[in-house]
Amino acid sequence: MDTISLIFEIIEFAGITAFAISGAMISIVRKMDVFGVVFLGFVTALGGGAFRDVFLGVFPPRNFCNGENLFCAVVTSLCVFIVAKIFNRFFFDNYKKINTIINVFDALGLAAFTVSGVRLTIEAGYGDHEFFSIFMGLLTAVGGGLLRDIMSREKPMIFCKNVYATAVLLGAICYFYLSIFVNEIVAISVASVVIVAIRILAATFHWDLPKIERPTQQ
Repeated sequence: MDTISLIFEIIEFAGITAFAISGAMISIVRKMDVFGVVFLGFVTALGGGAFRDVFLGVFPPRNFCNGENLFCAVVTSLCVFIVAKIFNRFFFDNYKKINTIINVFDALGLAAFTVSGVRLTIEAGYGDHEFFSIFMGLLTAVGGGLLRDIMSREKPMIFCKNVYATAVLLGAICYFYLSIFVNEIVAISVASVVIVAIRILAATFHWDLPKIERPTQQ
């Protein structure tokens, strides 16, 4: 395995871990039982990659054939549940701080899966199709969270939460075009910083895209 392939293996694994933590923590806040927490952590971690592979014609999806990824998603989610169960009062008494941690892991997961989604699409032979490659980076990053929110009957974060999908889209564009002109490591680093920075800043300062609000009654 060459260095670049190893880097992307690490990125994929890091994304699975980050999203499993994020998905499990959100599930706990939504008062799900241990199965719900583990299942939604699993779905959040692997759902985006499954969407990507289906679009690329890879059956069955890579993550479901990789025992290490499956094990990582399940065990990480279960560990989050156990820690939250042991420190139950601390967890719920410090929800705002916990939410900050969720946002950090979510941002890291978004960065990891955006980059891997674009890269795997290029490697599949679609590098000449800019829109498709960038879209696959977006879908890989937000797909798991979309499934998580639908299954927990919440409004999907990508449609309403602090420029969520916008950060991913900008990062995907950065990575796609930078990978053509500069070193792969530089492209990965810049795209990841763009995504993480925008997500953290948006969550901190409550940035949102324009919405149409229902007018108040006079």
